[in-house]
Amino acid sequence: MFVSAIMYWIGFSMLRPMVALYFESAGYTTALIGLIMALGAIIPVLFAMPAGSIIDRIGVRRSVLSGSALMLASGVLYWLGGSLSLLWPILGGQVMLGLGSLLSWGALQASAAITSDGEGAAGGRERLLPNFAFANSIAQFTGPLLGGLLADFGSYTSVYASFTVLSLVSGLLALFLPAKLEISIEAEGDTLKAMKLEENNGMNSAMPRAREEAPFHFWRSYSSGYLLLKGNRPFYMAIFLNAVLFVLVDVKGTFVPLYLAAQNLSNTKIGSILSISGAASLLIRPFIGLLLRLLGHHYMMIGSILLGAFCLLVLALQPPLWMIIILLFSWGICTGVNQPMALIMVARNVEKHEQGMGMSLRTMSNRLVQVANPLVFGLLSGTIGIALGFGVFGIGLIALAGITHRMSRNTSMGGSIAGKNSRQGVRESG
Repeated sequence: MFVSAIMYWIGFSMLRPMVALYFESAGYTTALIGLIMALGAIIPVLFAMPAGSIIDRIGVRRSVLSGSALMLASGVLYWLGGSLSLLWPILGGQVMLGLGSLLSWGALQASAAITSDGEGAAGGRERLLPNFAFANSIAQFTGPLLGGLLADFGSYTSVYASFTVLSLVSGLLALFLPAKLEISIEAEGDTLKAMKLEENNGMNSAMPRAREEAPFHFWRSYSSGYLLLKGNRPFYMAIFLNAVLFVLVDVKGTFVPLYLAAQNLSNTKIGSILSISGAASLLIRPFIGLLLRLLGHHYMMIGSILLGAFCLLVLALQPPLWMIIILLFSWGICTGVNQPMALIMVARNVEKHEQGMGMSLRTMSNRLVQVANPLVFGLLSGTIGIALGFGVFGIGLIALAGITHRMSRNTSMGGSIAGKNSRQGVRESG
């Protein structure tokens, strides 16, 4: 599971900044680049809830295999577009990447949450999920550097070819995921069956069969996701905070490379500087469990948002390169908190048979940011410039930190009792 996630993240974190730089080198405007980058996130926003239901129904192994197949197809389209200097295959690749990552990454997150739930000992989840995020940060450190080297010493086509191979490897590694993770059931009726079977000690033989017999209801998945958000306030607040902090993740991956390119830095230097941010994430994630016990989820997330806002405000002043490196290191610390904290809070507040939906909703919030953020920032920076755009976003994040503080101060973000009570409300309203 860990190695499959690493292969996924090396490919994803390598590809995204290089796609932006590919279009920048082809002479596209910043606003148009933002539109193209948003395309890869539109489909996941629309289909996150059905994907969550699919993951809960067919299990994580087959979901990762299906998602990796779609990402493999997207890599072929990227490679074709780069080789022939055509736009439409790359646009198609963006769409396929969005669908594939929704299934693959959603299932890998769900598998980590289900595994952590079986740790048993107190604090087991707070150890396993940060370690899972730590493994991913290794890939996020490696990906941009690898992409820059491939683009400079090879071509953008070699980046696309490498992404294709990594998607294939990630899918093949999913074959080794243990069968015990294939236990989730999506349909409400099947959930009741599973509970009854568990009471009768007949769970092992009948649960997989019940899952296979349940038809997939496309439109019902939207109501299931809506009820989960509506009736589970701790989960809703975790998703909201995750989305706010993910603004910083997306700006770093999409527009910081363009900001650095404007300073006449090579792709290798840009990739190396972005990897410094990944190194900061690598350093902070093993300590997430300890920091969570000391500070709590709320103050960790609010503090991270404020630190990221400070980095944006200083970048707006166009500091020297050495200071930019320090800022990106600090930026990596605050964005490194986001993934493990969101995984922990979703796993805490969502039932095991709903982990696929919960993780897909988290992915949907990220992709929603990846749709809105490039559009807004692209138009803004096209008018006032990238540097001043950073400043405006920094001020906006400070305002959002204040709003989220007011929204979540009366919400218990960490208690399993709160999560169980709110989930009971979902079942009764459903």
